[in-house]
Amino acid sequence: MVQITDAVEEVRRRIDIVDLVSQDVALRRSGRNLKGLCPFHSEKTPSFHVNPERQIWKCFGCGAGGDIFSYVQKRDNMTFSEALEWLARRAGVTIERGGRAGSAQSEKQKIFKINEIACEFFQEMLSNSEKARAYLVERGVSESAIRKYKLGYAPDAWDALAQHLGRKQVSLAEAARAGLVIARESSEGYYDRFRDRLIFPILDASDRVVAFGGRTLGSDPAKYINSPESTVFAKNKTLYALNFARRAIVDQDQVIVVEGYMDAIAAQEAGFENTVATMGTALTEEHVNVLARFTKNAVLAFDADSSGMAAALRGSPVFERAGFNVRIMVMPKGEDPDSLLRGGDRHRFTVMIEKALPVLDYKVKLALTGHDLRTDEGKTAALKAAVAVLAEVESAVERERLIKYLAKYHPNFSTGTIRAEDHIRSEVETLRRRAVRAGEAGRSREEPTQHIRTNPNLLERLEKIVLGTIIAGKVEAGKVFEVIPAKEFTGESTRQLAEALYSQFLELGKIKVESLITMLADTPAGDLLTELTLGLDESELNHPFDEVVRAIEREKKKLRHARMRALAQKFQEGVIKKGDEEFEEYWRLVKELKGTSSNAV
Repeated sequence: MVQITDAVEEVRRRIDIVDLVSQDVALRRSGRNLKGLCPFHSEKTPSFHVNPERQIWKCFGCGAGGDIFSYVQKRDNMTFSEALEWLARRAGVTIERGGRAGSAQSEKQKIFKINEIACEFFQEMLSNSEKARAYLVERGVSESAIRKYKLGYAPDAWDALAQHLGRKQVSLAEAARAGLVIARESSEGYYDRFRDRLIFPILDASDRVVAFGGRTLGSDPAKYINSPESTVFAKNKTLYALNFARRAIVDQDQVIVVEGYMDAIAAQEAGFENTVATMGTALTEEHVNVLARFTKNAVLAFDADSSGMAAALRGSPVFERAGFNVRIMVMPKGEDPDSLLRGGDRHRFTVMIEKALPVLDYKVKLALTGHDLRTDEGKTAALKAAVAVLAEVESAVERERLIKYLAKYHPNFSTGTIRAEDHIRSEVETLRRRAVRAGEAGRSREEPTQHIRTNPNLLERLEKIVLGTIIAGKVEAGKVFEVIPAKEFTGESTRQLAEALYSQFLELGKIKVESLITMLADTPAGDLLTELTLGLDESELNHPFDEVVRAIEREKKKLRHARMRALAQKFQEGVIKKGDEEFEEYWRLVKELKGTSSNAV
């Protein structure tokens, strides 16, 4: 058992980043590095680099980068402590914890342990329950699927699990914090949350049981219930079966999102392994952010009933805001993915995925299906609803495409397509003009501040080259910081990194890039460190140090001259006067750059 600080280094020594990343990314040799398609954003040209020597990674497309710990954090949505723990288990390293951090960690570990005990109990109860097993046979769930998804059964008793946990020496107060039992209000003791229910364990990316879902097999009006949130379970971040789907989502660059546990199991077992479920909850930005690590293409395969359609439409904007290409599967009336696939017609489901509609087309189709298109009255009402949808579309190309599609439902269609299209176009434009006028009436007169991103200036680029030479071992850190003190670096990220390098050099007498990357994770300095380690050309690293220093001094002098002229202009215009702080700055620059002549002002 090792201390946390020692564990970080021991885990880093035992885990090879190439082996770790290769589970998710196909890597190919490119000079000193390995390259592949980034697992955290959609791209066609590889911009994801792994450096085996430094044991670091960097994507020059989305900007993410770091070491083995930051990779697992980003991939599995973990904190650093959770990533360290997961990697430690993989490396066979036992971590000794203490203090408040240890208490917080032990709380999570206790819940994981309790959940595992409960999961084994539910699995055992399923093997003894004819009713639950008969239900699974009826739903077409195989024995291999029962084992794979660790399905179980909660007995029809008030405290069967509570008694079992007691026999296992588990504190029922802690089991209550895990959401498995509930304290009785009228007397002492606890009763089971899940009773007479088929149990679906919910696993995280590390295959740990974080919660449970239960489907009633009795008369309970609540068809499904889930564990409450805990220190290990957040509903708005958790997607059922993602632990199984993750690799397939990356390989196919697409995710299929369904509503329920059985839908996800049926789809994955039928070969659609890139399927996850929302567990009946609304899609959140957190859900989408998790999926965005693997793909930017989503098909929403929700139930055909009205609530399923509404859920698909509510969820689509969340995906679109995150830059996803979203399509919605048109489900046959009364069907869901589970019922469609239970009959074994995999080809039909494949075709439905391929024919899934873009959100806009789906909205138009939905507007039309609510009316009887066999009558003129129905067509008129349908067109009115569809025109309202088109009026919200910003793309003129998309509007025109759908106007042509809708023309056949217009009363004038029989007298000519053009007349029908013109009339629909006119109606759309009328609604759009009304919306613009309403927006202008309510818009604030103050325009939002425009934030303009600029490229790094020459001085900052030179500072990066200096720091890159330190990192590459081309020049000793002490020599650099004697000439250019760390606090005098001008860029925010270059100054932070310079100070971190200087601090480490003072402490160790050398630079350990791998340790710095872990220490500076999720900071501008950390991002810059991975960029400089992987991204600088040899030609830049081989610049004579003295020449780079002279170039930096020239650029700094230019900036001081420019600042002095700007302050002189403000003084001449009366914006500042003698005695002001900016005047004192101006005077210091005058003395430094032009001498101390009193007639300088």
